[in-house]
Amino acid sequence: MKMFLSWLGSADRWLLLKINRDWTRSSLDALMPVITDIHKVPWFIYGVVPAALGLWLWKGRKRALRVLVVGALAVAAADALAYRVVKPWAARLRPERAGVAVERRGRSSGGTNGFPSNHAANAGAAAAVLSIAYPAAAPAFAAAAGLVAYSRVYCGVHYPLDVLGGLLLGVAMGWPWALLMLGGSGADGSSRKRRK
Repeated sequence: MKMFLSWLGSADRWLLLKINRDWTRSSLDALMPVITDIHKVPWFIYGVVPAALGLWLWKGRKRALRVLVVGALAVAAADALAYRVVKPWAARLRPERAGVAVERRGRSSGGTNGFPSNHAANAGAAAAVLSIAYPAAAPAFAAAAGLVAYSRVYCGVHYPLDVLGGLLLGVAMGWPWALLMLGGSGADGSSRKRRK
């Protein structure tokens, strides 16, 4: 088991360095820091988010409000579990703090510990809830969560296993919340079960 964990750690470090230093492009160097810190970008939080929420709530009414509340609860639960419980327990240092020579991109740094990634956990929880509520758009929600997770590795603040762990934790928190509170129905309220 010790040998496997050692191999896994080496593979994780190798993939981090490939993504962070080798598989790069100047366009991605500009884009990925924006994606990783989109929640701090003024035009996004004061323009895009209110407009998108307003349109979604106006069109979806009660159903959209219900999905929004369930999503917020799932993201809050995933965030708290990742930050308050798993990170202190795992105590895995972020790459730069562990002495790995990463290329840091953007201003995002986070705390000392990196496993699991809170960004990935939050994105995974939101994607899970939205995928249950709007199954036709599930691939888009999964792609968005994956992009957020990838940006964390690209920017050098997380190992790949940190973001994978975060995504899995987020989905594990979001999926049951959505099934329990939304009843496993699509955006129109109809059951997702196939009829014979």
